[in-house]
Amino acid sequence: MKKIRALALITALLMLVLTACNNAKTPEQAIKFFNNEMNDCNYKAAFNYVSEYDGLKFDSGDKDGTKKIVDAVAKTLEIEIVSIDTSGATGVAVLNITTVDLRDIYSKAAAVVTHNYVDTVLGGAKISAEEMRDTLVDEISREAALSDSKKVTTECKINLTKEKDKWYLILDSESFNVIMGYINEANAMVESGEFASNVSDSDIQSDSTADAVSSDAASSAAA
Repeated sequence: MKKIRALALITALLMLVLTACNNAKTPEQAIKFFNNEMNDCNYKAAFNYVSEYDGLKFDSGDKDGTKKIVDAVAKTLEIEIVSIDTSGATGVAVLNITTVDLRDIYSKAAAVVTHNYVDTVLGGAKISAEEMRDTLVDEISREAALSDSKKVTTECKINLTKEKDKWYLILDSESFNVIMGYINEANAMVESGEFASNVSDSDIQSDSTADAVSSDAASSAAA
């Protein structure tokens, strides 16, 4: 029994040490740890290195498949430090942020899914808006995971703050949009109808039924 208690105590102390090692004592560590946890889709751990956040509320539920897309992008996130300037408890980091480009991926997914959707409808089968959306999310996630998927690198300034000897990132909606592969612009493509118009004529059948289906596909995805 004493050996078991001793082992439990050692394990607990080891966990405390490991936790302490993950405290960001420098801005560089905060950025590195944030990047690593995002790559592992450990968002709660990632945001332990964020002081303020005003971005995508992807952790409030996944009824529309948002988290699945966020996961796909987060796994591709690469943050390169260009420069860091600090003064006391504040600082600014200039970062090169690289991810897959969701604007490009949404367009490619639209081509694939809309084509299949047209074939399904013209074949006499019915498909619900929910099924269309789920299929689209799956295709976006698949495209994002491809090794040759288009990447985008953006130079981004992110503010830093030091609290109780630990450094944190300050993210706003603009910087998190970049971290998420321009997800705001990609979603805007869906809402505006540009999502459907980006599908080339060679990808879908060029008749009135196909045009109507293409419009339905965009509306279903935006729903």
